[in-house]
Amino acid sequence: MKRVFIKVICFAVSLFMVIGAFVYGPIKTVSAMETSPKKKVLMVIAPKDFEDCEVVEPTAILKANGAEVTIASTTMDPAIGINGFRITPDIKISDANADDYDAIVLPGGTGVISHIWDNEELRTLLQQFNSQNKIVAAMCAAPPALAKAGILKDKTVTMFPWDDGIKELTTRGATYVNEETVTDGNIVTGKNPAASKSFGLAICNALNIRKFSKNILIVVAPKDFEDVEYYTPKTLLEINGANVTVASTNSTAIGLNGSTCNTDILISDAKAKDYDGIVIVGGTGVINSLWNDTDLRNLLKDADKENKMIAAICAAPPILARAGLLKNKKATMFPWSDGIKELTNHDATYVDQEVVVSGNIVTGRNPDASVAFGLKLCEELKILGH
Repeated sequence: MKRVFIKVICFAVSLFMVIGAFVYGPIKTVSAMETSPKKKVLMVIAPKDFEDCEVVEPTAILKANGAEVTIASTTMDPAIGINGFRITPDIKISDANADDYDAIVLPGGTGVISHIWDNEELRTLLQQFNSQNKIVAAMCAAPPALAKAGILKDKTVTMFPWDDGIKELTTRGATYVNEETVTDGNIVTGKNPAASKSFGLAICNALNIRKFSKNILIVVAPKDFEDVEYYTPKTLLEINGANVTVASTNSTAIGLNGSTCNTDILISDAKAKDYDGIVIVGGTGVINSLWNDTDLRNLLKDADKENKMIAAICAAPPILARAGLLKNKKATMFPWSDGIKELTNHDATYVDQEVVVSGNIVTGRNPDASVAFGLKLCEELKILGH
């Protein structure tokens, strides 16, 4: 169930990024436009049954950071992902030249096992990239293709935790670790579909094209935060150049749907001066753990004094009300009468809209508003490209 939910989140966010990356062009950030060199990336996908979000999400992230992405496969026929995403390759693997690119990226999916692992043209291409010390990246079921090309000896890597696949790595001299993303020299590997975002960001880091334009603190309840309200805005902020720090009252937080995130800092240790904005994620867990958190309240007051962006979604806006930040302001939240009373009793005006901006305050209604909420955060921070 947890894997299914994570894939739903991944595919939902990926759908937005398909629109931005494949229809309207690259998502342009200030940093990518102004300072990042144009890097060329060759992404090799299976002609059938590639993992959709492992193609779409890293592609969008790479484009957002100024890279030019070329899609290659075994044929020029439209390739179809496991979840139905279709993309027509730009070139065939046999026509690709390592000299034309700065990196090669292999997304996973079950299709790579039969179509990619033993492709001789790709094997030669991987060896050429590696011999030139260019970035070679693979995730999920794809890292064994690197091992079979003989370029993982004495390298530490990750992949989907599947025994047969892991044996393909270790029997060829690689050291397997069960981590989300691993970078060892010029080799970048990712674990599974849930690692698509961090994998894309790791490639950007390896290419030295990732730049941060804003520092954002995302606050989650230690238990029962709303998963999609965390992952979607966080992803949108990061692909648009924001450096996101996650805070809670514990070092680990668990979502309503079972996802786990390791937090970077305790709320009590966070300082408003270090961030351009603070975002509070909703979920039932915020009611008992965050509505009356004194450290969070003081942090919000400090941020408000500096007129920094402060945002909350779903069940979280009452935290702002209790901190005295919503007086004479409009706000939305989950349409729950007790929560709405928390707003109106603190002199806020409740508005039943998806997203509401009132001064430096941004509020979102419910999980369905997660994409609109995340986009509005980027817009208010002036990091959303057009």
